[in-house]
Amino acid sequence: MYAYAVRDYTYGVRAWQPICDYRHSPMTTTEREPLSRARVLQAAIDLADRDGMRALSMRNLAKELGFEVMSLYNHVANKGDLLDGMIDQVVGGIELPGREVDWRAAIKTNTLAMHELFQHHKWAAALAASRLPGTNRIEFMEWQLATIARSGLDEEVAHHAFHAINNHLLGYSLAADAMPDADDAEHLITEFMQRLDADDHAHMIHHIHQHMEPEESPGTSFEFVLDLMLDGLERTI
Repeated sequence: MYAYAVRDYTYGVRAWQPICDYRHSPMTTTEREPLSRARVLQAAIDLADRDGMRALSMRNLAKELGFEVMSLYNHVANKGDLLDGMIDQVVGGIELPGREVDWRAAIKTNTLAMHELFQHHKWAAALAASRLPGTNRIEFMEWQLATIARSGLDEEVAHHAFHAINNHLLGYSLAADAMPDADDAEHLITEFMQRLDADDHAHMIHHIHQHMEPEESPGTSFEFVLDLMLDGLERTI
């Protein structure tokens, strides 16, 4: 695998640390740390990572921070602004390789780092696919477009390359997030296999067994498809 160029990340994922341990050390009104937009967003990220997006309400977030709900609205305009800030903050942790790095190596390193970020923050891909980009995501997308543009690809091919790479990144993450957990998956596989005939569906049965075999390392299939895409793009130059 690759050593990803990512600020303050371990294996491409930022090791988010709460500013204070507000969940386990309740503060009095005079002791508690004042709110800020960064602190509200960080608490929301931590809450979503721990309990999932369904648990992320303004009421639950205020409880996490030890403040009244209305206090949050001094720092985020509404729930939509909170969601926009969350995805923009985590994307802002991705280091963008400089122009001295070959375009293919830069795109691959960057895409793998973003993939690992989406694996760490399970909610992030869905927000990236549904929310308008903020400052950090705009910078990220501009870097992608500029890096692909200097590759020497035809302008139309470069246009499709940008979308193909991002569709692979988002689609893979969204599909993985929709998968059932291990216990549910085993039950569903057993039920599905009962519907298959060994003679009529031999290829399907073989394919399912391939899914049940462990990958060499997490993300191997993602990287394999990414390499196929980059190989194909290079051949058009």
